[in-house]
Amino acid sequence: MRKQPRQARSRLMVDSLIDATALTIAEHGLASATTARIAETAGISIGSLYQYFDSKEQLYAALLDRIVAELMAVVDRRSAALARQPLHEWVRGLLDEVWDYLEADQGLHLKVLRNWSQLDFMRGIDALEQKLLGVLSLHALQQAAVAGRADLPARIYILINSVLFTLVRYISQPSPLVSREALVRAFGEMVERELGG
Repeated sequence: MRKQPRQARSRLMVDSLIDATALTIAEHGLASATTARIAETAGISIGSLYQYFDSKEQLYAALLDRIVAELMAVVDRRSAALARQPLHEWVRGLLDEVWDYLEADQGLHLKVLRNWSQLDFMRGIDALEQKLLGVLSLHALQQAAVAGRADLPARIYILINSVLFTLVRYISQPSPLVSREALVRAFGEMVERELGG
């Protein structure tokens, strides 16, 4: 980002540009999400856009940072419930809330993330992986039946990455082979089987 927004008006401008980036990618595709089109969608001049962002790649990165921050907030909100419910229910609840976020605003974020392979989304995957590793490791250590397993860190790593990368692949497919509900249920059962205690 070229210029850090300090005033409320500047922060609104940056937010507007990030919103416009999401809308432009969702409506026109990543290849057509140019700075000119993003500025047009935001209703500002290209010069105003360049006061804050040097390139479309910086806009894409800011959008992905926002999406990842919002997904991390979902994990944080759901983490408080982990001690009060069975693990498979927690996993299902978490994935349902993630799905609700992705499908909000007529699937805006879902449409953006369908371009994940062309965006630098791996940084976001890494952040989500670390967050989930912390949450599930703490939970597993509190379960006597699984806490002593020498391979526990490897199991948690495999589970988390199985979920993350399967979801990314699922999102990328126009017509997935399984329903969302079946996928969420299977993930809940898989994590419960491995870490439920």
